[in-house]
Order: sequence, then C-alpha cells, then structure tokens
Amino acid sequence: MTFSRQTIASVAQLLGSLSRDPARILIYKHLGVYWNEFTADKDEFLRVLKTAQSDSVNSLVSEIIREKGAVRADAPTKHVFDGRWREIERWLLHDGWVIEDGQLVRLTPGAEEATGIRDKLLEELGSSDLDNDGAIRKCIEDSAKSFMKEPPDYNDSTTKVRIALETIARRAATKLAAAKSVAYPEDKWGKALECLKIAGVLEPNEEEIMARVYTFISPGAHVPAGITDEEWARLARTFGLSSSYFIFKKYQAAGTSR
Repeated sequence: MTFSRQTIASVAQLLGSLSRDPARILIYKHLGVYWNEFTADKDEFLRVLKTAQSDSVNSLVSEIIREKGAVRADAPTKHVFDGRWREIERWLLHDGWVIEDGQLVRLTPGAEEATGIRDKLLEELGSSDLDNDGAIRKCIEDSAKSFMKEPPDYNDSTTKVRIALETIARRAATKLAAAKSVAYPEDKWGKALECLKIAGVLEPNEEEIMARVYTFISPGAHVPAGITDEEWARLARTFGLSSSYFIFKKYQAAGTSR
C-alpha cells in the first residue's frame, strides 16, 4: 500500500505525541533507525518516514492501528493523541482506506490513491509554466479539503478537480498554440482539446476520452444506483486527477520537442 504525504505527515505527528522512548522503539522496530540517530521531534519523524521503504512504513502504521490502545497508553497527553488519531483516520479515508477491527480495509480502488497521482501532479506543477500563479494547485488542494471536512462537500471536491483538469488543458492549448502557430480562437474546454489534438499533443482517441471524462465528472452527471456520494466523489477525483496528469505529461513531452 502507498500512503499520501498527508497520511505520512499525520503519522509523524502522532509519533510526536508519544513519550520519546516508545516512539523511538517503534521507529527502530519497523524502520531500523536507532534511537540515537535522530532527535525524535516531529520534523525528524517526518524525515525518517519519508526516506523509509514503503513496506517498513506500512508495517509501522499497521502496528499503530492494530495496537491503538497500547500505543495511546504511551501518550502523556491523551487528547493530543486522540486528535492526531482522528487526522490519521481522515487522511487514510482520503487515501481509500478505512479502519475496521484494528485492520486497514481497502475501499473503492482508485488510481489516485494507489499510484500517488495527486502528489506527483502537485510536485511537477511546481516547476511548470502552466501554474505560475498556483491556481491549479489550489484547486487540487481545495478538492482534498472539501473531501475531508466535516461534513464533507463531495460536490465541491469533484468540481475543483474538474476545474483543475479544464485549466490544465486550456493553459496548455494557449501556450502550444502560440508556440506552434495553431489556431485557438476560443479559450474553452472543447476548443482546448481540439487545439491539443491539432498540435499533436493528443491523439483523436485520447481527445475523445478526455472529453468523456470531463462530461462524466461534470455537475448533473448520472450517479449509478447503489453508489454512495463518497464513492462517487472518490471515483470522479480519480478520473479527473488521472486525466489532468495525462494531459500535463503529454504537454511536457510536446514542450520538450519544440
């Protein structure tokens, strides 16, 4: 299993809420880092978790979940531990996992969580000319916040991902049209896809798939019977973010070949 950066950070915060020795023992037991090699503050926990093998992190998280009561007993301030625990539960849910009887249970599978598409896109947008103003990043992050808040706003979460997808396509079309002298008369979603196809960024079948994804996650789209709002939002986010990343990578490839 692969956890998002938010889940990893939440685990670091929870470890920081424990007494020093129990936290260090957990780190040594699962990650093989000796207690004297780091100071055991939250920043150090985060550093160690970020550089550890995913299987080791999975083992650590599994023990924390399985032995929650015993782990909580090592927290000097229980309400701080409880708050950190709630954050882990919320971000695990965002990653597509739920805790049942001390075990992680997979919810509806999604490429967004399984492959870390969201985090990859956010990381690569940071050095891209498509998001100099941070608008796309904000949409993606606001989508996650809407999904996680209480009560969740699944409609807004899906809408923000759709806006991110549209913004990436329109900005890519604008830049490529100028660079390759391709007609782009109207700055709209459909025209953006057409421009990307003419510029050789998207194949005709890829243009059609992107158009269908956009329609699928747009307001008023039919939600299949038996699917909850949460499951629908998770599916829509997965499709939207995966499509955003696809167009972004195709744009990058076209840009390097100009």
